[in-house]
Amino acid sequence: MKKLLFTLLLTVAVALLVNPAYGVTVTWSPGYYDFGSSVFDGNNNTSPIMYPYGIGYLPSPGHSNEGGEKYDLEGLNFAYDNDYLYVSVTASFGASINTYAEGDLFFGFGANKYDYAVDVSNSKLYAVGDSSNWNFIPSVPGGYGSLDPIITNEVGAFDINAGSSLLGNIAETSTLYAGLESGYLTPGDGDTYIKEYKISRSLLGTDLTSQSSITFHTTMECGNDLLEKTYGVVPEPGSMILLGMGLLGLGASLRRRK
Repeated sequence: MKKLLFTLLLTVAVALLVNPAYGVTVTWSPGYYDFGSSVFDGNNNTSPIMYPYGIGYLPSPGHSNEGGEKYDLEGLNFAYDNDYLYVSVTASFGASINTYAEGDLFFGFGANKYDYAVDVSNSKLYAVGDSSNWNFIPSVPGGYGSLDPIITNEVGAFDINAGSSLLGNIAETSTLYAGLESGYLTPGDGDTYIKEYKISRSLLGTDLTSQSSITFHTTMECGNDLLEKTYGVVPEPGSMILLGMGLLGLGASLRRRK
């Protein structure tokens, strides 16, 4: 009994650490996807980039003049149904910051993360193609840009360029939540906003469930933070039924041989 109680308490504690309560009710956009309370994730207040001079060195996240780790990309959610992909991106550097602008949202299948891109400025989906069709982080105030090619390559694609092929429009919305993240160091617009994307699967040139995984990639214009997450893809119910029938047939065949 004690062991069961301890396990239950530990599970609750871990859940609170992963999805802490912030006292703000997040309302997901109708017609998109309800991701529940999972607004932040393991990217919250961290940076996965190996900066050549260490985390905290200007202008990487954590430096006192740059806003600290609470002034960065905070989380990403993904889901899908028969018709759409649903993605949310959480950031705490404000929706109207120019110097620290958000990057486009890239995604790809298997080992590739740059098959497609959502231009966050006009809500359009593009087929990216190859590296000639995206831009690395530029030289902006407070950023690395071309000043440090190590960071440029580490961070990866920032935005798509005119060479990408337009596939169509998507649904995109943004909601600002004051007080969802606090304690950032840079004064001004540092509230958390959540962008939601609804992408029609009919625009993709590949069947989602024929792939093993999907990876999303986005970064800040300054290169100070990178958000990248990979999700497994589950086959359609019909495919699962066929797989199950195949396994049953294999089992029956093996049993007859015995």
